Amino acid sequence: MFININRRELVEGLRNVAGPAVTKQGFAALSSVFIEASSDKLKMTTTDLDVTMIGIVNARVDSAGKALVPMRRFMSVARELPSGDVVLEKNKNILSIKCEKVEFKINTIKEDEFPTLPERKEAVTIKILPEILEEMINLTSFCVGYEDVNYVLSGVLFELEGSIIKLVATDGRRLACIEREFPANQAELKEKISFILPSKTVNEVLKTTKDQQEPLHLLFTEKTTEFDFKGVKIISRPIEGEFPNYSQYIPKQQGNRLVVDRENFMAALKRIGLLTTSEHQGVKLSIKKNKIIIYKVTPQLGEAKEEVDAQYQSSPLDIEFNPNYFLDALKQLTSQEVTIDFFGPEKPAVLKKEGYIYLLLPIKT
Repeated sequence: MFININRRELVEGLRNVAGPAVTKQGFAALSSVFIEASSDKLKMTTTDLDVTMIGIVNARVDSAGKALVPMRRFMSVARELPSGDVVLEKNKNILSIKCEKVEFKINTIKEDEFPTLPERKEAVTIKILPEILEEMINLTSFCVGYEDVNYVLSGVLFELEGSIIKLVATDGRRLACIEREFPANQAELKEKISFILPSKTVNEVLKTTKDQQEPLHLLFTEKTTEFDFKGVKIISRPIEGEFPNYSQYIPKQQGNRLVVDRENFMAALKRIGLLTTSEHQGVKLSIKKNKIIIYKVTPQLGEAKEEVDAQYQSSPLDIEFNPNYFLDALKQLTSQEVTIDFFGPEKPAVLKKEGYIYLLLPIKT
């Protein structure tokens, strides 16, 4: 293998696929990047067996070939090279990396140690805009459960039906659900498709959407889901199991409705939340006509109180929440005001915006 590649493109290509290979792995091959040079392209593949990422960058390929290279070392070297073109040459089990007056030689790993990726057969395909997918992930993924939860709650549920895509996540204490329409000019799905993607897959997809402007393709097979971006593919195995019937927990009718300025509410929650501890996590909301009074009393620390103007005409209500759970959703929204429905001191609060619902359980006192 002998190729010539722009240093910036090499670094960018490695960065785009680094995710699966930079986590702690027990096998050297899973901490490496498999590079294949042919037809003036350099293909880079990483995998941790659950998530696979494939990137393709331009290169001048004088001699085709492949190599399995430790990712961290390769990335560290590529980042520190001078600007300009980089020559990659493999001779036996050594990859030579040359740029101007700099030369590194890195030991490679036997290529046959890299896992064989399954061939994709028939697949259902839809298109979606990267900015829409980014919004949907941002507004749901913070609800994924990480500790002491059913394994299926450690991922995000994707549901696709007709021309609608829906994402749902919950950790048992809060639930976020958002739905959006597919871009126009594509056929509606004839059958409902649903799967649960691991949080690490969702995080890689989110990072990749930030650099994309063109629509991406979602491809679904019986065993894998593929996100096909321009220059980058992310292939994932879904989590096996059945996601809870989340719709039964979402109130069908309107509760006692509160409308409040999002920034003012966030600022007050942050301030009063300064007195929370791991043993005393909740803050009390005392909701009265056209105002919220936020309280916190913590033994051995002190107390705090702040009043926030709001629109509210229903019965007075005292209810306690973990302020961080409210803040997780509020900081992802962009609207000036937020609407929250309350159903009683021991019932979930429901924050709403168009196509989005965030349900939050109170802390029982």
